[in-house]
Formats: sequence, structure tokens, C-alpha cells
Amino acid sequence: MHEFVILIDGGTAQTFRYSLKEQLKDLSHINLLILTHIDSDHIAGLISFLKSSLINDIKIDEIWMNNPDLVEVSTGELISVRQGDNLRNLILEKKPGAKLSQISTKDKSINRSGIEFTILSPTLEIVNKLYEQWELLRLIDKKKNKKNISSNKRTYLQSLEELSTKPFSPDQNVSNDIFNASSISFILKCPDISLLLLADSRPEIISQSLRGLSYHEQNPLVVDFVKVSHHGSLNNTSQELLSLIVCNNYLISTNGGTADHIHPSRETIARIVYNSNRSDKLLKIYFNYNLIDLKNRIGDFINKIDLKHGNWSAESQNRF
Repeated sequence: MHEFVILIDGGTAQTFRYSLKEQLKDLSHINLLILTHIDSDHIAGLISFLKSSLINDIKIDEIWMNNPDLVEVSTGELISVRQGDNLRNLILEKKPGAKLSQISTKDKSINRSGIEFTILSPTLEIVNKLYEQWELLRLIDKKKNKKNISSNKRTYLQSLEELSTKPFSPDQNVSNDIFNASSISFILKCPDISLLLLADSRPEIISQSLRGLSYHEQNPLVVDFVKVSHHGSLNNTSQELLSLIVCNNYLISTNGGTADHIHPSRETIARIVYNSNRSDKLLKIYFNYNLIDLKNRIGDFINKIDLKHGNWSAESQNRF
């Protein structure tokens, strides 16, 4: 099989500068570029990429994105409303030949060169709501309106098994969390590997989509890797969703968050470890940052006692 290159999101501007740029410098062709949604830690790196000289030497065949006006990020945290169509203009200017595709669950299964994408999020209803509310959403100061979706250090005192029984109770409903709910999320199946890539999606939508595909607790989705939604935040991984999945490898992408929004959530780790559909094999949770560095930043969110129970391990790893 020939090489098929997929780039999913670009991280922050700093991600591009210190990591992604190095990975892209020897590429000449990206078959598929996916912007899952417009949060700054997903879109900013792509803006930097399109503004860099690298873009001149890389062919891009297709771009998936669900935005009437893609926004430029002025900092690592906020969405700038002043240059709302900057990324879209960059794409049209730098890569006018790339196919632009809107993606929703109405697409169901998409095949590219033998690679199968089963779309789980967003629904067409969510996409339409995003478009309807777009002008209003651009006026919202996200920093002031953003609710805490991450760990509370007080939960560090509770055992993982105890936390796993705590009912899933998100701070926001789906309609109040349009940015994350509009994430493009999918099952990716290659001949030799399968992945569940959840971006920052809402578990209510993913659970509904999986059940619509005839997955359930007695017939769960089996994949090799799960990229956990929204850095392992509290509101984005439910016990119901995990009961529909059998997987021994979970990936959590996070630098620890901010002082106001710490992640990963200890509750999310607890739900994964004590998932009712766990197999009896060793479960591994991978973090893209060094565990010691994460603990120095957010505290002892995983401790030695945790690792003695539940047949699981926590590892720092970026390449697989």
C-alpha cells in the first residue's frame, strides 16, 4: 500500500513552532488535512503552517472543516474575531486546488485509498446550529463565559475506584457547548490498525452515534487506540461512552492546562481504568508530556497507590 498522509489539527502556534514544523519539513504531500473544530489549541498551529514557507512545497489534496468563517487566533487561548476569515483566505490563496469538504454524520462512512473513516460527530443538526449561531458566537468573550471543565484538586484525595462511580454530570449541555460539540470525530480503520479519534467531542453525541451503528454494551466497538476527548477533561468522557468501547490503549494529549482549568481530570482517568467493559489485559494510558512535568504543574493527579489497583499503567510517549 502506498503512503497516505493525514494531518489532524495543528495545535497551538507554539506547537507548530517547536514540534509540528520539524515533522512537516520533509513532507511534500498531505493527502488529507482535518481541522476538527476552531478552538485555538487546534487551529492556531494550522494558521502558522499556512503562513510559513513550508506550505509552498507541500501539496494538499483535501481539507475537512466545518466553518463558514474560520478564525485566526491572536494568542494561545482566545479566538480573535477581528480576522475571522483569515484562515479561509489563506487556504484559498495558498492552496486553491485543495478540495474543501464539510463533514457530518450524514456522511457515515468515507473511504480514502483503502482507509475507512466512520464519522461519529458532529451531527448535521449541530453543524447547522453552529452556522446559525456563528455571528453570535463570534461576539462572545469565550474566556469570561467558559466554564470549568476540568479537574478539581480536591478529587486527588479520593480513590480512582470511588471516583469512577461518581455520576457523569456535565457543567454544560450540548447546545451550550457548540464549539466542542462541532468536533469532527471518527473511527479510523487501516488494514493493520484501528483508532477512535475524539477531538474535543461530547460523549452524548458519540454514544448516540455508536448506538446508531449497532454498537452496545454486549457488542462494543473494539479499537487499538482511543484518543481521549478534550485533554481528558471532566465533561467529555462518560461511563456510558466507555461502556461501548473495548480498548487497551488510551491517549491523552495535555500539557496540564491552566491554573483555572487543570487537566486531565482524575475522574476521567478513573472512568477509563474502571470501565465496565474492560478486558482482562493490561490497560495503558499514554500522555504526550512527561508525567513528572505534568505532576509538577498540576499536582499528584496519579499516585503510586492508584497504579497498584486496576491492572493499568501510565506512560509518557509521543510516537507509536
